[in-house]
Amino acid sequence: MSDRAVEFTASLLEGEGVTLDSPKGKWLRQRQLEARVALKEQALPTSEEEEWRFTDLTSLYKNTLSSPDDRAAVDASVVKTFLIPEASSAIVLVDGVYSAELSRTNAVKTKIRVTDLKSALGDERLRERLERQLNNVGGDGVSAFCEMNTALFKDIVVVHADNRGVDMETIHILNISTGKHTFNHPRLMLLAEKQARICILEDYLGLGGFGYMTNAVSELSISAGAEVIHVKLQRDDDSAFHIAHTHVGVDNGAVYRNWSVSVGGAVSRHNLVTRQREEGGYIEIKGLALGHDKRIVDTHSCIEHTKPHGQSNQVHKTIAGGRSKIVFNGKVKVHQDAQQTNSSQQNRNLLLSARASVDAKPELEIFADDVKCAHGATVGQVNDDELFYLKTRGLDDGVARNLLNYAFAKEVIDDLPIKSLAGVIESYIKQQTRV
Repeated sequence: MSDRAVEFTASLLEGEGVTLDSPKGKWLRQRQLEARVALKEQALPTSEEEEWRFTDLTSLYKNTLSSPDDRAAVDASVVKTFLIPEASSAIVLVDGVYSAELSRTNAVKTKIRVTDLKSALGDERLRERLERQLNNVGGDGVSAFCEMNTALFKDIVVVHADNRGVDMETIHILNISTGKHTFNHPRLMLLAEKQARICILEDYLGLGGFGYMTNAVSELSISAGAEVIHVKLQRDDDSAFHIAHTHVGVDNGAVYRNWSVSVGGAVSRHNLVTRQREEGGYIEIKGLALGHDKRIVDTHSCIEHTKPHGQSNQVHKTIAGGRSKIVFNGKVKVHQDAQQTNSSQQNRNLLLSARASVDAKPELEIFADDVKCAHGATVGQVNDDELFYLKTRGLDDGVARNLLNYAFAKEVIDDLPIKSLAGVIESYIKQQTRV
């Protein structure tokens, strides 16, 4: 670990994790202490490591970050403008801590329970599940930032879905950062029981804050026959650092659909690890990353097929403008027992500037002999013929290019399950790809 990374880690460890007086949280306090010890022994990643060689975190490690003010005020009327109409419940975290005043939950009993950490610890069933599954992460892409989150998170959003045989319900989890040169560590735990159906929007933004770091960890456990739609929208302040780890376990016949959209931050990194734990199951991942100004956007995904008859499909698109750098590393691992796996992965990249760059690395690791797997990557620019056609129809150059940029991203946006987000993402594309 570099000297800067050591100093950076030490400064963050001056902060505290969960503050609980209840003996029911004793195990949690112990786990956070163990994570502190592990973090001191582990090295935060640098560009000298293969998995991080395209993402230089020196600018992050140069910062001196502090714990955010617990009394940060957020205007409820402003928060309301970001909430989606499709959501039956909206859970708001301010600097990683649940805000009861800003959140709203559906009073109708739908067998979907959304709680903060304090309430979860008060429920014996949830407490046992939380103790058993918290920090049950592993595989490719796991870094010391996971231990950092475990050591320092102040709250956990726990979503327990046991709504078999009913319509899908949408939950909006809005993570708001307010601090100036501060850090926050949001944590999400989703427990989807057999044949449950749920849609989660995990949303990150900054209100009044700059130069902050969001270090998020999400753990999703999807039981047999369940269907989970998971949308992650990262729209942090352009001066922010966003590090995220998402770990998903998929059981027999379950369906997991993920949309990951990154349109904010100065430097962002998302590690998405999805593991087929039992026979069957379907995994679909769609991603969109916008490179703007000097932004660095890094997406590392790993889909692991460990049992037979699994299916997965991944499409990741990037638009790189200015002097931005976009990284995509997509790995599909087919284990020896995962016979008759069917997997496809595509990465398509659009360069808007000669100074922008894209590093694409699709990977297949296959240890089974009866599989159907394919992957590919393309990098290109705006098509001159298409641009000429639009300009002959009366559109000026800037509008025509903007329209083509949106058309390129449309494959990811079109089938978003949360329709109100399509317009939001379109506005980001128009703002950030304007010539």
